[in-house]
This record gives sequence, structure tokens and C-alpha cells, in this order.
Amino acid sequence: MYRRAAIAGALAVATAGCVDRLHDVAASTPRDLGVRSRYIDGNPMVDDRSVLARPEELSTHAASFRSAAAARGALTPDAAESREFVDRTEFVDDGGDAVLVIAQRLTAPKVCLRLGGISRTGDHSLRIAIDRGGVRGEVGTDEPVVRSLLLRLTDERGPPERMIVVIGNERAGVTI
Repeated sequence: MYRRAAIAGALAVATAGCVDRLHDVAASTPRDLGVRSRYIDGNPMVDDRSVLARPEELSTHAASFRSAAAARGALTPDAAESREFVDRTEFVDDGGDAVLVIAQRLTAPKVCLRLGGISRTGDHSLRIAIDRGGVRGEVGTDEPVVRSLLLRLTDERGPPERMIVVIGNERAGVTI
């Protein structure tokens, strides 16, 4: 028991301040899939590429990127946290093995997003479940704000071709 506590404490100290969240390691994912996520409080994307450009009735949006240039082009100049996450990604089109997915939701100000789990729906298709934290029950608001979750995905089977991102009871499809 003491040894487990010492290891957990050492991991907490060693990972303090890291961009990637420790809970991603324990998230429900297939063994041959690597994932790291980063919650962003706000909208790191330029408005015409974000959830804000979607029709009013669509409050969930997802976008995917295979290259650093494409990802940087979709981000606002002041999105420092997101740009740092992109810089640490080795994209498929740039000779690496990762793709980036940005999932967004228009929601209440107290809501935060976190990775719930990932499952395979085919050889090169994934279903990504994203949980809403910070509130219980249905979330309604007259003045919604943007919440974003950046996901870095590496797959031993090769980059995924399609994804369904599920946040609450809404879905967004992404073709990579």
C-alpha cells in the first residue's frame, strides 16, 4: 500500500505542470491507440472554422488536421496553449504518426470538457466520447460560451479516416 502511494506521489510530482493530462493514460481506449488531450476554456479557432460558424441549432463541432500548417492556420494568433499543443504534435502529413482533432461545444460557462473514452467502429473509424464536467443534469443557457478539447491521436493501424465525436446527446462527424 505504501509503495503504491509513493509511486502515485512521484508521478504527481513528475507530471506537475505538464500539458498532457494524466487521466488520458487511464481513459478507455483501444491498446493500439495513443491519445493526449488538452482542455481549452474558450475558442482557440478562428471564428469561420469554429462552432461559431455553424447553424445556431448545432452546438457541437469537430475539426481534424493532418499537418501542422493546417492546424496552425485554423488557430487564432493569441491561442498560445493550443499552438503549444500543435507544436508538440508529429503530424501524419509532416512525417509523424498523429492527427489532431479539435472538438467544440457551445454550452454553459461552468462546463468543462474531458475525454470520456474512444472505441473503434470499424478498421479506420473511431467514436470519441467527450464528457461535460462541472455541472449535473441537462445544461441550458441563454448565453452559451465555447468550450474546446484538443485531441492528439496516434494509431498503430494507421491514421483514422472517420470519427464521430459525441458530446452529451449531440454528435459531430469528421472525415480526416
